Amino acid sequence: MNKLKPTKEDLRDAINRTTDDLIDYDLKVLFCGINPGIWSGATGFHFAKPGNRFWKALYLGGYTNRLLHPS
Repeated sequence: MNKLKPTKEDLRDAINRTTDDLIDYDLKVLFCGINPGIWSGATGFHFAKPGNRFWKALYLGGYTNRLLHPS
């Protein structure tokens, strides 16, 4: 499976898949999302679907110094 762009079959198979939480020590901010979509289930990356504005919002909000990709 291509981790960056899932196939139709990958998406179909990801319907009931989950995505692990990412929580580290000494956090200053914890972002909580709702149920991950099938793109996240298929790729294993949070907020993975193209067009998801989470990563752009982190960048524009000054949380990151560059626009990050879900992978």
